[in-house]
Amino acid sequence: MAGHRFSVRQSAVILCCLAALALVIGVGFYLNDTHAAARDRVHHDFADRSKLAADLAGNTLTASDATNRPDAEMSYAGPAAALRDTIEGLHDGIAWAIVLRHDGSLVAADPPSMTARAAELAAGSQFAQAVRTDRLTLGDLIVDPTGPVLPVLQPFRGVDGSRVLVLPAPIEQVASVMSSAFDITASHAYVVDGRDTVIVSSDGEAAGQPLPRPVPGGATGSQWQGVVDGDYYVSNPVPGSMWRVVIVTPEEKLLAPLQAPERAAWRLFAAFAAAIVLLVVIGVVAVVSLFRLAHARAHDTLTGLPTRALFVDRIEAVIAERRRRPGELTAALFIDLDGFKPINDRYGHATGDSLLRGVAERLRESMRPDDYVSRFGGDEFIILCRHLVTEADAHAVADRIRRYVAEPFEIDGHRLHVGTSIGIALVDDLTDDAMTLIHHADLAMYEAKRNGKGCIVQFTPDLASA
Repeated sequence: MAGHRFSVRQSAVILCCLAALALVIGVGFYLNDTHAAARDRVHHDFADRSKLAADLAGNTLTASDATNRPDAEMSYAGPAAALRDTIEGLHDGIAWAIVLRHDGSLVAADPPSMTARAAELAAGSQFAQAVRTDRLTLGDLIVDPTGPVLPVLQPFRGVDGSRVLVLPAPIEQVASVMSSAFDITASHAYVVDGRDTVIVSSDGEAAGQPLPRPVPGGATGSQWQGVVDGDYYVSNPVPGSMWRVVIVTPEEKLLAPLQAPERAAWRLFAAFAAAIVLLVVIGVVAVVSLFRLAHARAHDTLTGLPTRALFVDRIEAVIAERRRRPGELTAALFIDLDGFKPINDRYGHATGDSLLRGVAERLRESMRPDDYVSRFGGDEFIILCRHLVTEADAHAVADRIRRYVAEPFEIDGHRLHVGTSIGIALVDDLTDDAMTLIHHADLAMYEAKRNGKGCIVQFTPDLASA
């Protein structure tokens, strides 16, 4: 039972160690997930600013459509022949004007040199979007002799069906409209056209220049966000155009408010983990020490065989099992070495100890898988034989042990011989406890020695009364 109690304690300590390790791992994953969620929230907020800026720019276009459409229908909706004669006076103060049908054919252009540009515009994606959505659309930046301008494509109804009026908008005018959107971002911000050409930027980047920080994956019409070369980017399309709002900030700066709390949390976790690991190490050392101590208490230090106390526990378990399932034959074999004392006296205790170890090893080798051997003390051993079919089987095991031990031992250059006297006691109705079984086997062994040693004797009730 002592071994069983130790096993329970050992299992409990091991489970506590595993629980502690699981706690450390769980806390580590929790911290990592918490910090990842916090970073995701920062990135999400940053992306929201970009989307809000893009939506504000898109709202400006919506408002412009409501203003410009009536003017276009009032001035440019007449017959094509009349419009070609009068278009020059309709865009006073504006460098040029082009009117196209929904199929891209030219209605009128002023000056006439804009005919080539009209063809280019009609073939572009911005014109197709303006016709498809029937909403004001902003085109890609154009560099005129007078400076960079943005074509404004305004759909409207003419006498011959849907038309598109194209007028140039000075870049300065667009910059003033976008300034409120930039205020929201609080970061480097750019408005770029469909060719990633800068239209306006928060840090004064010259219009007409390529985007200084190319954004992988920033396709027109879709959102993109991610880290490139240490900078965090968000790109959002401007509704009603092929434009995009791109905002960028150093990733380290964006996450700076989180870094100090994260470092503090990980330091605390490291201290916590170190404490838990220390406890686990102490627990493991304790388990190993308990195991060694229990093994030392339950096993003979010389031969490594189980001691008498452990053997008694085993017999009690066998007897209890027999009560539940009667009919199984079990025997105890009490073994005493014949001729050991003269060898020990003549060659010394070291040789005697080596001889005892050799005998123990031969007993192990001669046993069946279900047998159990113990050193009972001095030169006495006892074996528990289970699952025997008949009493003769116990005698056969004893005879095999006697012959096996009788073979000579080569120890320290000496050829040594010992014999065995063996007493057999069966687990039956007369032996309902371990000590009685051992006592009966011991009586049978002494009877074997009285019969001339080297004998095998089975216990009978008359031996107890002798």
